[in-house]
Amino acid sequence: MKKILFLGLLLSFSSALDLCNDKEFSLSTHQDMSAQEIIEEVANECSFSIVYGDSQIKELLKNQKLILNIKSQKLEALLNILSDSVDVGYQIKDGYIKFQRFLTKTFHIDYVATSRVGSSNTDVIFSQDTQNFYQNQFYGNSDFQDDAHQKALSIGTDQTKLNIGRSGTKIYSIDELNFWGELESELFAITYRFVDSNQPVKNNKKSIIINKGAGLVTITATPSQIKRVGEYIHSLNEKIQAQVLIDVNILTVSHNNIDTAGVNWAEIYNLGIKSEGENLLSLTQNGLTYGVNIFPQELTIGKILQFLKTYGKVSSVSNPKVLTINNQPAIISVGNVLRYSQNLVYQNSTNTAVVQNTGEQFPTVFSGVLLDVTPSISKDYVILKINPSITSAKDATIENQPNALKSPPNLSTNQLSSIVKLQNNQKIILGGLIHKTHSVVEKKLPILGSIPILKYLFSYKKQLKQTQEMVIIITPRIISSISPDMQDLGYDSFQKDKK
Repeated sequence: MKKILFLGLLLSFSSALDLCNDKEFSLSTHQDMSAQEIIEEVANECSFSIVYGDSQIKELLKNQKLILNIKSQKLEALLNILSDSVDVGYQIKDGYIKFQRFLTKTFHIDYVATSRVGSSNTDVIFSQDTQNFYQNQFYGNSDFQDDAHQKALSIGTDQTKLNIGRSGTKIYSIDELNFWGELESELFAITYRFVDSNQPVKNNKKSIIINKGAGLVTITATPSQIKRVGEYIHSLNEKIQAQVLIDVNILTVSHNNIDTAGVNWAEIYNLGIKSEGENLLSLTQNGLTYGVNIFPQELTIGKILQFLKTYGKVSSVSNPKVLTINNQPAIISVGNVLRYSQNLVYQNSTNTAVVQNTGEQFPTVFSGVLLDVTPSISKDYVILKINPSITSAKDATIENQPNALKSPPNLSTNQLSSIVKLQNNQKIILGGLIHKTHSVVEKKLPILGSIPILKYLFSYKKQLKQTQEMVIIITPRIISSISPDMQDLGYDSFQKDKK
């Protein structure tokens, strides 16, 4: 039998396996020595037994030729070198070492077992056949079957073939995510590369088992394949568990100049705010100018309010704070739901008569702000996908009606879609969402103002024109803490901004 030349073996006597663990080995091998021969020589030196887990492992070790030059390495390091070079696994037990071709390992992935679709719709529909057609809500779908994603998506995007009529406008926002459905195919691609000798049996996916409810992934593969999967799942867990606080301030500016083209954000630097090289981007759509402006952390909400007041009266519509995990949409809806009545007529024909029934239903439309923000963390930067939609009734007086409207309201809408990259805590300001209203206000004295001819002396009408601009300020904050406190969520800095 070929022998290994041990250079300075620090063992003066044959020891058991537990004694060999603390000893250091230095060895060199010849070119034609197999991995099996090297392992058996080490086993003889340390007086431990070898167990081969299956028929493939012994043949694999026998055919693998190695050239090793190792100095002052402990037994575990030596075994790691041997197992990595042949891509086999081993287990050290009482008095023996077991070598295996395949290992089984379970990984934890903390994520909800759901296929998510978020949808909002403001379609106004009128028809005798569609009393159940109209839907105005956010859809959530949770299904643990393979077709969960398709079911959820069909709910949000189903287009009916009924003969219907539509009035008004449509704002449609869809966000979809099928995490578990995509994970399985990703793990297979990472585990079984085309250069790997170990490939799965055709149409057999039992080597990777995913338990969505428990968040467990169990894989049976070679050590190198399991190592690749482990590195991927570690990076995946870091990404999907990262959180972003979306701090949103929605303001309206009632301009003193009704013919204004909107806020000129370039003038805000007159307040002493440094630009830090950010560019101001203006987009033109339907004759209106939309501004997408990025500002540094030093620009506080208080300074923004100070600047906006130079244009007119500033009102706060809403200040929501939404905490969402990485790459998950945060949907913010602020506004009113307007109901309107719809008469229905049903006719049933028989051989002898025609029966006609009538009914009434109350569809609804949304009037307000719908903001869809999806963050994606890239080191100290946040990439935001922003889709704001602003819908309002052309007749502002119907916004606060206590009763259902007699007909579908006429709506106007402003929409914007943008993808931007920000540093942590930077602010993006969406401006240029201008809405002009025209109304007539009548003032009169009781009784006298209603008498013909005399009413012209005791009443008057005044036409009011108003230009309002909605300003949306979005500040993303990366939350590094697992259990964030109020300061992590920005409430401390928020109070300072208000001062």
